[in-house]
Amino acid sequence: MFAGLPRAFPDAEWQSVEDIFRRRTPFGFTQANPMASPNSNPAVAVDTWVQQEITYYEANYTTVEELTVCVTTFNVGCKKPILPLSSLVALTSGPPEGPSRPTDLIVVAMQEVDMSATALFKHETEAATPWVQGLNAAVGADGNGGSSSTAYYAFPPKQLVGLLLCVFLRRPLLPAVSEFAISTVATGTLGSMGNKGAVGLHLVLHRTSICVIAAHLAAGQLNVSKRNEDINTVLKSMDFNAARRAEVQINASANVSIDPSVFSELYPRDHDLVIVAGDLNYRLTLPYETAVQLASANRTVELLQYDQLTNELKNPHTPWQNFIAFAPNHAPTYRFDIGTDTYDTSEKRRIPSFTDRVCVWSRRKSMESRIHLDGLAALMDVRSSDHKPVQALLRVPISVEVPSQKAQVMAALREKVASLGLAQAISAKIALHNAKLNFQALSFHQCGIQETVTVQNVGDCVAVVRVVRQRDGDPSEGSWLRVTPQEMAILPGESQEVTVETVIDPRCMLWLAAWRPYLGRGRVALSSVLLFCCRNGPVQAVECHAVLSPSVFGNGLDSVALLQDVPCIEAYAQKADFEEVVRRVRPHVPKELWYLAHVVAQHPREPGLFTTSIDKETCNQIMEQLDSRNAPLPPDTDVHCAAECLMIFLKNLIEPVVPYNLYAAALAAGRARGKAPLAFLRQLPTMHANVWLYVLSLLNYLLRPAFSRDNELDAAFLAHAFSPILMVRPMEVQGSLRARLQQGGGVDQQLRQQLQQESDDAFSLVEYFLSTPPNALAGVE
Repeated sequence: MFAGLPRAFPDAEWQSVEDIFRRRTPFGFTQANPMASPNSNPAVAVDTWVQQEITYYEANYTTVEELTVCVTTFNVGCKKPILPLSSLVALTSGPPEGPSRPTDLIVVAMQEVDMSATALFKHETEAATPWVQGLNAAVGADGNGGSSSTAYYAFPPKQLVGLLLCVFLRRPLLPAVSEFAISTVATGTLGSMGNKGAVGLHLVLHRTSICVIAAHLAAGQLNVSKRNEDINTVLKSMDFNAARRAEVQINASANVSIDPSVFSELYPRDHDLVIVAGDLNYRLTLPYETAVQLASANRTVELLQYDQLTNELKNPHTPWQNFIAFAPNHAPTYRFDIGTDTYDTSEKRRIPSFTDRVCVWSRRKSMESRIHLDGLAALMDVRSSDHKPVQALLRVPISVEVPSQKAQVMAALREKVASLGLAQAISAKIALHNAKLNFQALSFHQCGIQETVTVQNVGDCVAVVRVVRQRDGDPSEGSWLRVTPQEMAILPGESQEVTVETVIDPRCMLWLAAWRPYLGRGRVALSSVLLFCCRNGPVQAVECHAVLSPSVFGNGLDSVALLQDVPCIEAYAQKADFEEVVRRVRPHVPKELWYLAHVVAQHPREPGLFTTSIDKETCNQIMEQLDSRNAPLPPDTDVHCAAECLMIFLKNLIEPVVPYNLYAAALAAGRARGKAPLAFLRQLPTMHANVWLYVLSLLNYLLRPAFSRDNELDAAFLAHAFSPILMVRPMEVQGSLRARLQQGGGVDQQLRQQLQQESDDAFSLVEYFLSTPPNALAGVE
């Protein structure tokens, strides 16, 4: 599954539009149209339609109640807890002018619980245990879902390296929970490691869906764009149904037909309410002395004029769009000398900042106006870390069903059927605005373009719309398009905006492998159709057009090797005897890879290689230059951006450096060690073996003692960083694992162990060539 990629139609499951809206139940499929069966009883058909329709009129039969919430975020600085932890939680809360009452929901978001190398590789460590136990004791909670004497139920805690999310619910509310799930997103080193990222909890309480996110975004005084990129990644890729879809894949591999739309993507913005708490790392753009002076004088309002997050929220293009970031009324919570209330006096003199924040978002304007902040405080008495905890006390609205009102709505729906007739009452009608989208010129490094389609309900009933890709007559099958949302329910007279975005991902665009250089195809016209299918209504098409230019990024080694000394853009435009080109080409390392490696090799002492946040636009410029010119990169090329581009090149090969069919052999070699890794190397196709050796040679060069003292790289880090890029799990292997689901959407322990074993084996194979390199892996100059 690829985030945002609509399902292709038709397929083995869907042969007609009616199939798209069938839902699997334990007893088979349910029909979308209650009149579909020729033998259907009219009274039963009406009742079926009413039960189906009532779910979309929730606002008409629910009442709003208040949920009291305590949210605490704390960067613990890799310190063990000092018990008790009662200061981190507020067991009572409420409006300042009224009586307090028990807090219904308690959220504790922690960062830097464990930042060791072991945590980076394992994600979950024992360092979290004393924090979890201490919070359970402070709250009075346990994870027993049945009868218990404790006041709170503790949802399963979740750790992602340094991040730890603990959520507690007052036990009388537990019967109102209909579902919950947990998800994680890593955005740290190389964009995929868990030293930065987020842990999220999906919760449906009564009729309200809540998403709670503990986040730790990119550090650095000037890294606003990377912080924005991190939260954007979290909000767009934290999918709470991913684990459930793994079960669908397993059953599909066992020839059990299940519609994956039962567990379609569920992202944070699909919830009624989103709470984000964490070390968001947004800084104050002030000199150190000025910031300390203003903070010491409690001149918070003046400080906030220079707060990066406050200013970011004013940007109409911010990923924080429509979020409420509660304005601090306390002193900056970063950075202190540990054990004191004194701001950083070290040589680095880090600027005091409001890094630790609580933000909320609601997709319903009516709910947003009813979110109340009863208290926001920095817990200044906590001195165990270089951060101070921040605690917010909130009242948020939740919808609770009123049975008598629901009965009235159902009666009104039955009256509509009696007045219009069932056939007309269930017939949906939609109108599309902007049914032709032209994305102009695309390339691997020039995509992400967005267009909007507005869907309007012009009928008498709820319009349930699903977006799919039309497969017939389209070689690309629309795999370059992403759609959000893919399914929607629109009330009569209302409309919904749908975002269509371009993404060039070679792992789901296998047709790219047939596009080769020297065939006279300098550009490829993409023409795909998105079908907006309306349940019990029409199907309307949206035409999507673009022109794709070739790139060595998102390509295959077999095609890149054919370029030789000709720039990619020129080679694809030229017409030549393809068979002759293939015959005379030798499997050398691609020149583009050499140019990138050369920049890195020229700066072997540079600290932060493969870890420093980069400028995306600079990377795009480097990639464009490599595609259009055959020349070394300029001497002033940013080494960190070159290192990132090198990773992007390897990560986005159509066929990884270790071909899919040798993935199992690679793991076996890493597990066996001894002479097995060298024997495995001989199994690789020549070009792939050459790239493997070249990349590992570069890494060994950087690990020379004369350089590693300054660049602070080690074999373990590089092996962990490069193993998932050089060896990628085949999709069919992913589908062959047993993935029984536990409550909360987690995969079973056996699957976790298998995934960890594969990661360890891949790590061992790469580490072998870094720790004891053979003579063939001499240093690269």
